[in-house]
Amino acid sequence: MQRGRFERAGGVRQNRLVPKIVDRDARRREIAQTYLALVAKEGMEAATTRRLAQELGVASGALWHYFSNFDEVLEQAFAQVVEHTTSRIAEHVADRTGLAALVRMLEQIHPLDKTTQDEALVVVNFWGRVTAHRHQRVRDAFVERLWQDEYRVHLDQAVDAAELHPDAPTDALADALLVVALGQQVTYVLDAPLSEPAAQWRVVHALLDPWMTDKGRAAAGLSRDAG
Repeated sequence: MQRGRFERAGGVRQNRLVPKIVDRDARRREIAQTYLALVAKEGMEAATTRRLAQELGVASGALWHYFSNFDEVLEQAFAQVVEHTTSRIAEHVADRTGLAALVRMLEQIHPLDKTTQDEALVVVNFWGRVTAHRHQRVRDAFVERLWQDEYRVHLDQAVDAAELHPDAPTDALADALLVVALGQQVTYVLDAPLSEPAAQWRVVHALLDPWMTDKGRAAAGLSRDAG
C-alpha cells in the first residue's frame, strides 16, 4: 500500500490509503519467466510452487492472486516459450529462404542445446498436465497456426528454388516435420538415445533427402549435421 494522503471530512482529518496499482499481466509474465529460469537453473523437479515463491521472494499464497492454479502458471510459461522460440526463429532465419531457412528454424525448435532442451521440459510437462479441452488458444498457436505454416512456406520456397524436386509433397513434409519436432522433445525428456543431436538430424535428413536435389543438399547441410 502506498502512504495515504490526508483529507478533511466533517472537520476531521482522515487518512485515506491509496491502493498500489499492480500491472497484473506484467506480474503474470514475471512469475512465468521466473519459473522458466528456475527450470533452466535447477531442473523441472525442483521448480515447485514453494520453490517458485521463494525465488520471487513472496509467500506461496501470493501466487494465487495472479493464477488460479499451477496449471495456469504452466500455461503462461508455455506461451512464453512459444514467444521466445518465435523470436529466435525470426532472428536466425532473417532473410534466408528455402532449406537454409528451414534448417535454421529447426535449430530453434528441436532440443539441441541448453535453451531448447530446457524449453522441451516445460512443453512436455504442459502437455502432460493440462486437459485437451482447455487452453485451446495456446495449443492452436503452437501446433497448427505458427510453425507448421512456416515449415510449408520454406518447403515451397525450396521447390521454387530447385532445392527440392517439383513433386515433393510439401504439405505432408510440413506435417511430418512438426510431428518429429514434438516427438524429439519427448525423447529428450525421456533421455532416450534418439534425443542426441546427431540422431535428431539423421531423422530430419532421412525425411527430406529423397526429395532433395544436389543444390538442396548443399543448402541444407544436413549430411554434415547428421554425420
